[in-house]
Amino acid sequence: MMGTWGILALLIASGTGASGGLVTLRLDDGTAENGFRMGGDLGHAVVFEPPAGEWTIKSVGVYGKLEPNRTSDLFVLEIWDGDLNAVSKVTERADSYFGEEFGWAVVDLPDVQVSGPFLVALYEFGGVFVGTDLGPATNKSLLTARNPNRILRWELEGSPQNETEWMIRALGSSPAPEVVSLKVLSGGASPRSPAGMEVELSDPDENLRRATLYLADDESGEVVWSDFRELEGGEATAEFSWPGTAFQVSDPNGTVYPVLPSVVEGVREELQPILARSLPCVLLLDFGETQVPAYAYFGEDGKLNALIDQSGSVHYASRQVLNATAPGADYVGYVAKNVTASRGDTAVAFYKVIAEPGFETLSTEFHELLILSRSPLFNYRVVLEEVEAMAGVYVPIVLAEDEAYNAVWFTGPAEVRII
Repeated sequence: MMGTWGILALLIASGTGASGGLVTLRLDDGTAENGFRMGGDLGHAVVFEPPAGEWTIKSVGVYGKLEPNRTSDLFVLEIWDGDLNAVSKVTERADSYFGEEFGWAVVDLPDVQVSGPFLVALYEFGGVFVGTDLGPATNKSLLTARNPNRILRWELEGSPQNETEWMIRALGSSPAPEVVSLKVLSGGASPRSPAGMEVELSDPDENLRRATLYLADDESGEVVWSDFRELEGGEATAEFSWPGTAFQVSDPNGTVYPVLPSVVEGVREELQPILARSLPCVLLLDFGETQVPAYAYFGEDGKLNALIDQSGSVHYASRQVLNATAPGADYVGYVAKNVTASRGDTAVAFYKVIAEPGFETLSTEFHELLILSRSPLFNYRVVLEEVEAMAGVYVPIVLAEDEAYNAVWFTGPAEVRII
């Protein structure tokens, strides 16, 4: 089952992203800590790998702003192939794309197809500050020069190459996958008689990656179930089965329904039954003063066994987790010194996934807060449960992906009913 985190990864891309039918390649994290302008004939360049064998570059994104005292009003963007030959080029006025404050500028280029590593090189002649993302870097942000085209030795004082990424991105496309058909083999679903569904897919450049099936309530749009199949090649059939169930999180004060947990993989064998499923969430600590993106981990028995934020800090671990990792440790003492998710002043916001009108794409919202009101000694009395889905009509939605980061949504006329 693909959980909410899988959907968030699609909606909040890291390293690549799809928008308006184009795939964005990037090395930066989206936040500029600084800005540089080179001047003269020096260029900012970034090396990218095309995500498909034949990929067409359409445009380039640059995060920058104008130099107030610029001596040049022009900039040049070039695409170089792996042999440092210029294969596409534009010359534009800087004030047509950049302003006095930092922002993204998207510059169209003559289409050029690449099949191997390529460079995007920007020459701003001192007129544009280019945003820099400072931190652990890939060494794929370079300094270049032209006539002849060449890569220069990195010599930026105070900004090592292994800690600097130019905020320059490449936007392009390749043939996208297609959902040929979506069939519901049985119109009703129950644990005794699951609904079977079959999806046929194709991809012109034969690099299918995955098909994901979602089931959304026809009235509320809330997604109650999802599952995926890994694919390859140019044609494939993916088969799914839904037992008419959904997941909810409950405690003595209420229930959050529906949620989409993920099966946890890669944990030690003794922890697998304790950390069996996870849900992304936001922790509200100290009566909401601190908000931390995190994961809630549940055991096979449904009990809440851990709250761990995205940085790896553990805000709560259950007695079962401590017994598995530190046998004989005093759990009461551990709670007093280490558990920051205090009952009464900590709440958890779980995500719900919503199908937009027309059932053509998905978005996320928050459920109502679940306030931790019981003791961590008893797992806060928070439980993840698989229950029968509410009666109603459910619409199947398919997301087809390929290895080139193309993602295509499809909704057919079929439906599944819970009576």
